[in-house]
Amino acid sequence: MTEPARETGQSALFPMAKVTPVPPPSPDFDGITFHEVQARTLLNRMPGADAHGMGFTLNPYRGCSHACTYCFARDGHHHLGHNTGTDFQTHLYVKTNAAQVLRRELRTGKTRGQWVMVGTSTDCYQRAEGRYQLMPGILQALTDYRVPFTTTTKSALLRRDIPLYAEAARTTDILVMTSLGSLDDRVWRAFEPDAAPPRARLETIAALHAAGVPAGVLIAPVIPHAGDHPDALNALVDACAQAGAVTVYADILRISPGTRTWFHTQTAHTLPPHLHQRLAADYHQHRAMPPHYIQQVTDHIHTRATHHGIPSWEDYIKQRSTSRSRADWRPSCTIPSTPRDETAA
Repeated sequence: MTEPARETGQSALFPMAKVTPVPPPSPDFDGITFHEVQARTLLNRMPGADAHGMGFTLNPYRGCSHACTYCFARDGHHHLGHNTGTDFQTHLYVKTNAAQVLRRELRTGKTRGQWVMVGTSTDCYQRAEGRYQLMPGILQALTDYRVPFTTTTKSALLRRDIPLYAEAARTTDILVMTSLGSLDDRVWRAFEPDAAPPRARLETIAALHAAGVPAGVLIAPVIPHAGDHPDALNALVDACAQAGAVTVYADILRISPGTRTWFHTQTAHTLPPHLHQRLAADYHQHRAMPPHYIQQVTDHIHTRATHHGIPSWEDYIKQRSTSRSRADWRPSCTIPSTPRDETAA
């Protein structure tokens, strides 16, 4: 049996009876503990979702070995009895019955034409997916029921499933989003140490494009003072366009309260002192940069994207919605600023 949840003043998210014994150690995952769980549900309804818009999130893993220092999903790890620092990236919860539960929910017509957003909290193609291979079953279920969906990842492992995405694209609306906030390897190593390098993510976009799969870029997070120079942003958008991106969505770094201490501790170790001090001052008491700054950076990104004929995420989904409305789907365009994980699963 896995180690019991630590005392946090809150009950554990998964009943211990539903947590299976830890699999044998693997040299490929030194220091990582897998907690195999039986999920009760996979589809988490998004609050305030419109009738046929972005309606559900789906996350087959909790915790993430990418170790991104800023990840908002760290906040929820204490509900599992762990800390939001090292534990978040070394205690991974795997919903081993994901495909079966999803099919059961889809049979009931639960989504009712709404889009499902896969991998909104922790990366569905983190290294654990190479071991558990949950995504093929998830993709096949969504395809069989012709559910429109998006996937978001920082991992090149997604390329393994390109044939499944190509099949899905022939039957329903899909959009594969790669998260990439900078082309600078120094930014990648400091903030996303175990995610795929920027060049590998661009190659994934190009591979999807070549297979006829709509691929976009979540230009996120843009790190103030590290990745927000206009020339750097221009180069990033240009590279996305060259790779074949059909849309971009810009998002500026936000730091949630439960992540703040870990973030500042890590930046003190990985960044030059002057950069750490500027970020510490900006995010000491605030979750986000001032609205005028966010608007300025966002406008710059979308202006550059427009130069390449690339629409914003909102406009792209609206175009797809118009197409689907001709088939009596009538979806809308909504996306929350911070999608939440399925906290009941």
